[in-house]
Amino acid sequence: MKLLLHSCCAPCSVSCVTDLRNENIAPHLFWHNPNIHPYTEYKSRRDCLIEFAKKEKLELIVNDEYNVDSFLSSVYGKIESRCEMCYRFRLEKASLFAVKEGFDAFSTTLLISPYQNHEAIKKIGEEIAQKNKINFYYKDFRPLFREGQNAARKRNFYMQKYCGCIFSEEERNIKRNSRQDTKNAKNAKDENKFSLDLLSVSLAPLPLSENKFNRISLLTGENALKKFNQTSVLVFGAGGVGSWAAEALVRSGIGKIGIIDNDTICASNINRQMEATTLTLGMPKASTLKTRLLEINPECEIRSWDELFCMEKADIFGIDNADYVIDAIDSINHKLDLIETVCNTKAILFSSMGMALKLDPLKIKTASIWKTDVCPLARIVRQGLRKREFSGDFTVVYSDEPALENKEENASPYVPGEKRINGSIVTVTASAGLTLASLVINDILRKTI
Repeated sequence: MKLLLHSCCAPCSVSCVTDLRNENIAPHLFWHNPNIHPYTEYKSRRDCLIEFAKKEKLELIVNDEYNVDSFLSSVYGKIESRCEMCYRFRLEKASLFAVKEGFDAFSTTLLISPYQNHEAIKKIGEEIAQKNKINFYYKDFRPLFREGQNAARKRNFYMQKYCGCIFSEEERNIKRNSRQDTKNAKNAKDENKFSLDLLSVSLAPLPLSENKFNRISLLTGENALKKFNQTSVLVFGAGGVGSWAAEALVRSGIGKIGIIDNDTICASNINRQMEATTLTLGMPKASTLKTRLLEINPECEIRSWDELFCMEKADIFGIDNADYVIDAIDSINHKLDLIETVCNTKAILFSSMGMALKLDPLKIKTASIWKTDVCPLARIVRQGLRKREFSGDFTVVYSDEPALENKEENASPYVPGEKRINGSIVTVTASAGLTLASLVINDILRKTI
């Protein structure tokens, strides 16, 4: 596909370009941003993009129309809707150029920013595409935002402080002044408060690479920490159990993590899933969790697949090369498929059983899959494995707390043949995830000592 990618700046372009190249798409960049004021800011962003394109050997078309009068007259008296208007005239220009030059589709790096109105950009892009008879290539790049910003800083890119127009610059200054006023008022009430600058000097931390895992090495020794760094773990399921397991592993110094989940974040995930916040709604769970984990340890080798595990795709996740696999899948058939697949490799499997309808994390236990009691999901898994004539063994995390009942006034109605939505709470699901991570850590330690 021949793709014209409207670029708002180099920092936002880095991860978009990398992701597109991974899909065998070589985008042509298109610069048209007359919304950026003043001209010194415009020039800094444009020149940085030019340098980025040269270093990455990217085709870049610079439409250097810097017409402040046109922009201001367009949004005059319509300040509240200026962002949508700004998206429209930039994407309109990109689409017309794409049509003229024979591109198959156009897109924009605006889709990577969590600070932009993502749905408005998507809607406007699709409307313009339909009008001009060209495809709008839509992809939610937002999970790659932090990764791209970190890469831009490492390359010493010019990093802008506001969106672009004079109105966004004004908003930034208002917010900054408001924060400063709040800070001054707080300092005035506390005459004995240390100067923040003086305190930051006196408590200056060691470089990140020297201190982030020192508490672990004090407990386990350097040899064990090195072994953690050499270990590869795949986590299937990034929900209330799997997301906490993945984070615990990264915080424990595990060097290679794979995260597999095909679901997207919804509001009902916020009560128990690590990656779920009001800012990540609608984003894919696996790649969003990857972004968070890289902020904890950028040196960890993390891969994510926004995929559902099934036998047809079993080969793409690298299970044969993993040291450990954590199963936090809900779907019974896919869970059974994963168990059979992993137990035919050298990888060690730790599997989570049912954690819904539970309130007591102290009831969580570990055992062989063949030796659990009370847990309904473990019983169903055993029945499924026997039907498949499976005779292997693996450790599971389960709860022997009798299942509670959904409160009927809040529960979704039961429909025969459809999945029932059950209540769950983070104190239980997170405890199960941390227990799974602990099984991995302690198994490594057992082999290291």
